[in-house]
Amino acid sequence: MSEITEITSQKKGDRLNIFLDGEFAFGVEYTTAVKFGLKVGRSLSESDIAAIDEEEGNTAAFNRGLMYAVKKVVSERQMRDYLVRNGFTADAADAAIAKLKEYGYLGDAQFARSYIATYAKERGSKRIEFELKKAGVDAKIISEALDEVDDSDSCMKCIEKYVRTHKQVERQKLINYLVYRGYDWDDINDCISRSEL
Repeated sequence: MSEITEITSQKKGDRLNIFLDGEFAFGVEYTTAVKFGLKVGRSLSESDIAAIDEEEGNTAAFNRGLMYAVKKVVSERQMRDYLVRNGFTADAADAAIAKLKEYGYLGDAQFARSYIATYAKERGSKRIEFELKKAGVDAKIISEALDEVDDSDSCMKCIEKYVRTHKQVERQKLINYLVYRGYDWDDINDCISRSEL
């Protein structure tokens, strides 16, 4: 057991320095200090210190994840990969993800809807489905989100853009372009026929 002999504020940020038995031991957020009842005179066991360290890791992972989620809509897998890449443990990443979902900053269904709203005008359902699967979104969520997508309109817009940006339109190259964009063969045939190419 070690005794807290001093607690001081850090010069930058909302953190405290904790001294055990007269020596600096670790820094903590104010919220962690309150949660664990840290005050001068309190004794801490090794398990108490380990629990405080885990809480600090979870808080840091949540804060990093929150900053990332505010800037960019991401899937749960992308968030987990991001946090682990930035040095957080898998447990801290999972705790951060659970909290971000609870606060409404993260969720695969909202990610799928946002992704589709962004890319449905220039990509077909097949490509969107592939990209969402790659991002770790569940097949059921993808299927429900894609129910609203009409590839026919966006396929026609892709054809129009292709025709505008190419001096000479070769049918096979156009078909390859549309396949790459993720359009179904039936939509491609129908749209090319309607565009009279």
